[in-house]
Amino acid sequence: MDLALRCAILAEDKTTVENIIIADQSFAYSIGAVICGTVPVSIGDTYQDGYFYRDGVKLIAEKTEIEKLQKMVDTLILDNLNMQAQIDTLITSNL
Repeated sequence: MDLALRCAILAEDKTTVENIIIADQSFAYSIGAVICGTVPVSIGDTYQDGYFYRDGVKLIAEKTEIEKLQKMVDTLILDNLNMQAQIDTLITSNL
């Protein structure tokens, strides 16, 4: 069974988003829907050259919760490494 995905249904002009549905990949492709996933696409947005636009501005995918948490973890690791380097410097300067 395929995963359910957000998909855009395009109008007859093949550029204007007419509807948003949730469908599995095989069904979406069979009806000509465009998979938009986490891109915040809405009715009335446009689709051109594989990208969605709103008022001429390209829409980008929203980060998932996992991506947000990974960014936080990466930041904490970097902060920890920097703090450890400062501690090491203090220890060696006091020897």
